[in-house]
Amino acid sequence: MSNRVFEVLQQMLKLRKDRSVAQSKRVQAEYERVRNFNLQVESYAKEYETQWVKAAKEGDSVLNLQTQANFGLNLRATAKSQEPEVQALKSQSREALDKALQDAQRLKTLQSFLAKRKQQRQHQFEKHEDKALEDVLQARQNSK
Repeated sequence: MSNRVFEVLQQMLKLRKDRSVAQSKRVQAEYERVRNFNLQVESYAKEYETQWVKAAKEGDSVLNLQTQANFGLNLRATAKSQEPEVQALKSQSREALDKALQDAQRLKTLQSFLAKRKQQRQHQFEKHEDKALEDVLQARQNSK
């Protein structure tokens, strides 16, 4: 194959790797955002449960206790309902990272191949030059 084909292939692999790395970062950021929000909601739910227990010990009204308990339960339900989304984003993040790593490895493999190919060509060129120089020297020696 010509060098131009390999150059184009290398550029395509670089673009592909850059896109997959960017996608991986976006998905990871979204996963972190949703996970942190979910953890915050769970933290609020625990806080309301603590307040509810404290209010119950202090003899707060039944209506107030029920209101606090219901709000805490609603927060827990919200956090629980978001869990599938968090898990899906975690999975997507892992897949995007794997794809980015694969694309980076493909690019690295091609670059390694091209470097070896260049080195081999340089070595062949040098061998050819050495042979040509030997032939010239041999011809001079034979002409004397």
